[in-house]
Amino acid sequence: MTDRHDDYSLTRVPETARRSWPSVAIQRFGQVSSFQQFIVGALLGYGMPFWQAVLAITIGSVLLEVITVLLGIAGVREGLSTSVLARWAGFGRKGSALVGLLVAVSLAGWFGVQNGVFAHGMHALGGGVPEWVWAVLGGVVITVITVYGFRLMAWTAYLTVPAFLVLAGYSVIDTLSSHELGDLVSTPPPGPPLSLGAATTLVSGAFILGALMTPDMTRFNRTTGDVVKQTLISVTLGEYLIGLIGVLLAHATATSDIVGIITSSSGVLGTLVLATAILKINDWNLYSSSLGLVNVVDVLFGRKVSRVRVVLLLGALGTAASALGIADDFEGFLTAVGVLTPPVAGVLIAEYFVIRTCRPAFDALRAGRQVPGRQRDWAPAALVSWGLGSACGHFLDFGIPTINSVVVAFASYLAACLLLRARRRTPEGTDMVPLIGREELKRAMDEGTVVVVDTMPVDYYAREHLPGARNIPGFPYERAAEFTDEHAPAVVPDKAATIVVYCANTPCRNSEFVGARLIELGYTDVRKYREGIEDWVAAGHATESGHQHPAPPASVPVNHTE
Repeated sequence: MTDRHDDYSLTRVPETARRSWPSVAIQRFGQVSSFQQFIVGALLGYGMPFWQAVLAITIGSVLLEVITVLLGIAGVREGLSTSVLARWAGFGRKGSALVGLLVAVSLAGWFGVQNGVFAHGMHALGGGVPEWVWAVLGGVVITVITVYGFRLMAWTAYLTVPAFLVLAGYSVIDTLSSHELGDLVSTPPPGPPLSLGAATTLVSGAFILGALMTPDMTRFNRTTGDVVKQTLISVTLGEYLIGLIGVLLAHATATSDIVGIITSSSGVLGTLVLATAILKINDWNLYSSSLGLVNVVDVLFGRKVSRVRVVLLLGALGTAASALGIADDFEGFLTAVGVLTPPVAGVLIAEYFVIRTCRPAFDALRAGRQVPGRQRDWAPAALVSWGLGSACGHFLDFGIPTINSVVVAFASYLAACLLLRARRRTPEGTDMVPLIGREELKRAMDEGTVVVVDTMPVDYYAREHLPGARNIPGFPYERAAEFTDEHAPAVVPDKAATIVVYCANTPCRNSEFVGARLIELGYTDVRKYREGIEDWVAAGHATESGHQHPAPPASVPVNHTE
């Protein structure tokens, strides 16, 4: 069962394992049309008039849909979970482990919190059965469902989503039946006023973690059209239908306690609504949490751990926390951690759709090939953007904090990458790689303490190069990073080695691009012989010819005097 139900936790979901649109869409709808949307709607209705609540839900939903659709498209195209997608889409290997850890901690915590809510509701209904028993029962059921993965979770949604809608609909109709709809729409809010900014923050912030985990689900979709359809339908119906009903309930009962409204007014029926609401969303909390932790273990410890075992571990911990009554104590911590979530989406979107340096890696994965080159462990631009987005969302009072975080992370990552790209393309960029002179290089070569890398196209390298030099072509410039990624692991396997790159002469910039990319890949001692082979030959030093090291099969022309 371990391998069978691993659900491609670290690899691309193949086309043969993709699911029909309804099986994914109903789970997405199950995530959005939850008790959380009732609660958000009730909070809005308690503090603002009906039509202002409509405006708040519209603004928050539209922004949420844009983020969700973009991340969902990345998921269906690449077939990878959020944390594995982050390996190449901006964050690097170890950076993706941080993303995976954030997802794992946040969603495992919410699994425990929601399981505690389920236990409390069932205890209120069952009377003599202790609350911890219900917590254990609920946790075990969700854990077993999640162990079996996507297929059983889809069947669970087929059962629980309609049940939730029917039960909730009946309960809501029962509560609203004694009120005129026109009166509820026009009545002033019963509670303290709620600003539009605060209201839109509630709407957009309530599901941002669900938006970030979208690739975990959409990697099982078949087309981008399916992703767009299911997002528009689920978010629109979930936010508007469920949210606006919550607004009306708050106006009708003059309270924002939606759980109390439904469970107290409908008794057994209301409690069943609560149970189905939690059941249909909590399996995804545990599922995505397990995917994040699998990536963390793989990156940091180099071990492929079974998703099933991780689910069992996280399920046991979350169930125990809710059974002991301590899960609610983490809610404040989880809310605080939530400020770190939105900027991750901003970086992923900026890298995948705009910067696109991840394209060669994803192209290779889609073709079933090994990703060229050695992957970076850390991506400073992503980490800095992540930090700036989090700080902005936490400290900036203007606007909507969740959206501020996404936008700031998106813009700062974009600016950093474009600035670095522009620096490489300008003469000023030639100072990025430290220099070495001819005679110092000659001494190091005689002592055998340096690896010399010729960055000329393959035909030029074969015609003449420095003694013992290895070849990583750096022309055309726009492909220098790709060539370096592909050949560096074989040409210079030791990242701690002393490396000197060179090309034809001072105007030739092949060596700058290759050297800069080597530094990005984690090589710690890279220098550039700026004057190149023309200076070497002019000094009377010997050269070699022939193909001594692997290089791309096709040559490309180069202008040494540009």
